[in-house]
Amino acid sequence: MSPRVASKNEEIRQESMKKIMDAAFSLIASQGYDATSIAQIAREAGVSKGLMYNYFDSKEDLLEKLVKGAMNEGDKVIGELLSDDPKVTLQNIIKWFFKQLRERPEYWRLMTVLTFRIDKFAFVHDMATHKMKGYTSFLKELLEKINFPNPAGEAKLMAALFDGIAIQYLVIKEDYPLAEMENFLIKKYCKKKLIA
Repeated sequence: MSPRVASKNEEIRQESMKKIMDAAFSLIASQGYDATSIAQIAREAGVSKGLMYNYFDSKEDLLEKLVKGAMNEGDKVIGELLSDDPKVTLQNIIKWFFKQLRERPEYWRLMTVLTFRIDKFAFVHDMATHKMKGYTSFLKELLEKINFPNPAGEAKLMAALFDGIAIQYLVIKEDYPLAEMENFLIKKYCKKKLIA
C-alpha cells in the first residue's frame, strides 16, 4: 500500500471514529448510557454496526475513549490559560469553566451522569480520582502563589464549587444565576486583597 493510500485510509478511519464518538456523546448525554444502544449510535453516526466494532470493543470501550478524549481536551486547554500572573491564570480558569458550561452543557451532563454511576464504570472512578488530584494540586499551587489562606482547603472547595455549580445549572438551566456566580468566584479568588 502506498503512503498516500495509507494516509487517506487513516483519514477516513479518523473521520469515522469522530462521527461515532460525536453520535455516542450526543445520545448518551441526552438519553443516558443504558438507554443508548450500539445500533442507535451507528444509525446516528451514519455507519454500520459492524464498522463500530472495528474501532471499539464494546459500548463501554467507546464510552471510556469518549471520556478520556474529553478529559485530554481539557488538559490541553489548561496550557492555553496559563499566565505569568497566578491571579490571571485563576481568572482564566474560572472564565473558561463558565464558558464551557454555557457552550457545552451536554458535556457536563454526561460527566455528571457518569459521576453518579461511578460504581458501574471503574475507569470513571480511576480517571476522576487521578484528574481531581491533579486539578486540586494545580489550584493549590496557584492559590499558594497569591498567598491565599489555606490553599489546600480552598483548592478542594473551588473544585467542589465547580461541581455544584455545574449540577445546579444543569437542573435549573436559564434560571440559574451563572453570571453572578462567575463574578462571585472571580471576586473571591482573583480580586481580593490578601495579606502576605
